[in-house]
Amino acid sequence: MWVKYLLSGFFVKILAGFDDTMTRIPIMAHMTKTKKGRIAFALGIFIAVTLVMIFAFLFASVIRAIPYANYISAGLIFLLAMSIQFDLFTQKPKRKIQKKLRHVQRVSIERFFKLMFFGFITAFITIIDDTIAYSGLFLNTLSNPVPVIVGIFCGTILQLTVIVYFSQKFSKLKYKKEITVFGLVLLSLLIAMKFL
Repeated sequence: MWVKYLLSGFFVKILAGFDDTMTRIPIMAHMTKTKKGRIAFALGIFIAVTLVMIFAFLFASVIRAIPYANYISAGLIFLLAMSIQFDLFTQKPKRKIQKKLRHVQRVSIERFFKLMFFGFITAFITIIDDTIAYSGLFLNTLSNPVPVIVGIFCGTILQLTVIVYFSQKFSKLKYKKEITVFGLVLLSLLIAMKFL
């Protein structure tokens, strides 16, 4: 069971965060060209994911008390997939952030923390909707959420590695939105059937 929940956390993070990762790549590229700057940005993202995971756990604790919680969670995840399909949430934050950012080459200590802060804000705006996807995983693991948490962190580390080292290659990937939507619809079905 431990492996099952770890893998479910990992794959949900990869699928739910796939479009967000692709959104962050051009924003980060606009802000910094240095590896140190990308690492600072990635640290901010990591902090935001941790905070959203805490929200998801608390949200799961609340909806678990409601009858047919798995259907409610599945329905919310399906609505999340549709919101991504029709760009209800993902495009506006990206445009707002890109307007505010200015490119600076040198990364001082002050600039490092500034980039970390922008990484946090960028991630928090784009992944707050992932709270729904994560909470679906926590419904059946509230007594022992560690495997799901480890899985989500593993997925986060993989995504951050992509952002820091392979951002240019992955930004050219086609069908980013379609992959995310398919993954979330599949996740909603698995939760509705109590497979996860």
